Amino acid sequence: MDMRFNMTEALQGSLSKGQDIVKSLKEILIGHHINSGVISAIGAVSEARIGFFNPDTKKYEERHFNEQMEVLSLLGNVSIKDQEIFPHLHILLSRRDYSVVGGHLYEGTIVYALEYQILKLSGNGFIRHFDADTGLFIWK
Repeated sequence: MDMRFNMTEALQGSLSKGQDIVKSLKEILIGHHINSGVISAIGAVSEARIGFFNPDTKKYEERHFNEQMEVLSLLGNVSIKDQEIFPHLHILLSRRDYSVVGGHLYEGTIVYALEYQILKLSGNGFIRHFDADTGLFIWK
């Protein structure tokens, strides 16, 4: 499947202390009618909910971190899932002891300070469908 998109718009901004990263970014996407794009961000969080997909059980294993951490990298894409705009986000976080944790980003990750970039892509965005082989919702 060869699909090519052009960047049509770039948004930059920041989220305020106390905001939920996933909910807030999704609101921005909806407000700007972005259903295909790329997201990146850096900053800090006061708590985080992340997950690791276990291929043996085909389920995410969630972990909650109730501590201040630096956002080394937040990367994601934008597509459609269940007929809604869906930001699929992964994050790398640095802890006070300089160890790093990361994974799939969930709602409940709270901003301390965050600067983001969203690149809106033209064309028909990808739609996520359930893939029984992997247990994931993937682009088809």
